[in-house]
Amino acid sequence: MNLILIPIVLPLAAALALLLISEKTKYLKELLASAAALVSLAAAANIFMLPAQEFTMPWLTESISFTLRADSLSAFLLLAVSLFSAAISVYSFSLADKGPSKWFFFNLLMTQAFAAGAALADNMVAMLFFWEGLLVFLYTFIALSQPNKAAKRTAMKAFLINGVTDLCLLVGITITGYIAGTMSMSEIAQNKLTLDYGWAVFGYVLLMIGAVSKAGAFPFHTWIPDAATDSSAPFMAYVPAAIDKLLGIYFLARASIYLYALNGTMSLVLMTLGAVTILVAVMMAFVQKDYKRLLSYHAVSQTGYMILGIGTLNPIGIAGGLFHMINHATYKSCLFMTAGSVERQAGTGDLSKLGGLFRAMPLTGIAFIIAAAAISGIAPLNGFFSKELVYKGTLDTGWTVFFIAAELGSFLTLASFLKLGHSVYFGKRHESMKDVKEAPFSMLLPMAALAAICVAFGFGAELPLNNFISPALAALGVEHGHMAGFHADKLYFISLIVILAAVVNHMLGLAAGGGKADKASDHIHYAPVLKETYELADRRAFDIYEQSMDKAVPFFSKLLFRVDRFFDWAIDTLPSGVAGFLGGTASRFHNGSYPLYMALTLAGAVVYILLAAANGGLK
Repeated sequence: MNLILIPIVLPLAAALALLLISEKTKYLKELLASAAALVSLAAAANIFMLPAQEFTMPWLTESISFTLRADSLSAFLLLAVSLFSAAISVYSFSLADKGPSKWFFFNLLMTQAFAAGAALADNMVAMLFFWEGLLVFLYTFIALSQPNKAAKRTAMKAFLINGVTDLCLLVGITITGYIAGTMSMSEIAQNKLTLDYGWAVFGYVLLMIGAVSKAGAFPFHTWIPDAATDSSAPFMAYVPAAIDKLLGIYFLARASIYLYALNGTMSLVLMTLGAVTILVAVMMAFVQKDYKRLLSYHAVSQTGYMILGIGTLNPIGIAGGLFHMINHATYKSCLFMTAGSVERQAGTGDLSKLGGLFRAMPLTGIAFIIAAAAISGIAPLNGFFSKELVYKGTLDTGWTVFFIAAELGSFLTLASFLKLGHSVYFGKRHESMKDVKEAPFSMLLPMAALAAICVAFGFGAELPLNNFISPALAALGVEHGHMAGFHADKLYFISLIVILAAVVNHMLGLAAGGGKADKASDHIHYAPVLKETYELADRRAFDIYEQSMDKAVPFFSKLLFRVDRFFDWAIDTLPSGVAGFLGGTASRFHNGSYPLYMALTLAGAVVYILLAAANGGLK
């Protein structure tokens, strides 16, 4: 078998084999899933270290072949997908609250197989095949996480939002392929498409919608916080935190740099979308009272930094967007793992019921602190360096407003995690939490590994930048210079000011909230104007799905019902009524009276003579 097929075929075969195993069989499902994920990781590592590889076979037509291609970017993405699949499979070994084990690991392996296919596909039709397969398993992953109606409702919400945007992607691929005359991305890249006319602009915008929706950007993000409540921590650590971000940002980079040559207007659109995503989501994260739900909004907010970096269209910004993509998947997956560990050991994720767990769960607490510091952009962890590249990229565009938006997002991010960490791991422990113990080793191992990557990719930022990001940029055709290294420049000192401001804000929030860490955001939550805005958000006024389901869909349903009733009346009721009226009128004259018939005949003859005379007079 071609090496490039192993990360796709092996998880797929293992997933199908899982269906033959009884749910009651202990550990066999977990071992099979973990073994398949680990072997796939080893294969992905080999693929990454080898020169570019390709696998092609005839498929739909002679011009549309099934082509997998592992260049520096797709091989890097494949390695990341395989790494997080292996981490989640090991993490979920001892976690009961994930739904039926057989179906959980089936969905995990199928997601891994289709994500690997989407990463490696060179033909856009083949990529769309794998991309749409992920939509099916997104639904089943959420629907089977919890045995209640809320999980199924959230699964349907995720399915419909992503289904509509995937339809946009389908049309965008069709337009792009028609304009280019080929569906091969590597062939299109040899002569990039320009946005010189309407169809090209339309095609790119549809591709962008499909990519940013998969990444979970505003306004297509609203299913993610609901999934945090209605699904499991492993699902959140795997799909919204890692897989969706990796694939969405990967394809956004492909479309924006590899397939199309964007202009300044489209660059501005991307950067605006990134900045809005950062601020809207982080403002919502700041006021949350549930561990996983708070993290879910940060999973959305951090997507904004990636979009912002790619939208700059300069090498340093694009490098920052791609570096932040892998960094985010690392620390956000780790953070969701800590949430799952706390929820398993303490029985709740409600911040008001938690506190003082660091002594009981020190390893989980350390992993949380490292990952929280990384996502907050604290030097010298990995999040600082990727954000620094994004900051520099925005400044190089001349649009300082985007740099300010990104820094404000960092301030609110750190403020959120000071509140979260204080509420869960520090302060006074509740009496109900006195018997809480550390999480099992199988959960601690992947957490520790991901936290270690946060440290390694920070202190040794040259490793990922030189070995992963630089080759990925080269695969996209982006020329760049040296990017690694710590610099005590103005951006570093601005980051220190942001950290100080966040700490002061937390202290003020604690004082205003009576010393309760979970209320440390209330002074902003209930501030004038913001209070009303948050109330609208709580009523889902900004949720496009809920507004569609609650208002737009009922309105159009009633409108279509009335249109349908009108056509029924025009086609059925009106003709039968007219026929009945004419028939009744005729029946009144047709009563068998010969004098009446003679009178009607004479009257008709008179009318005919008069009409004939009139016509003759006109002549």
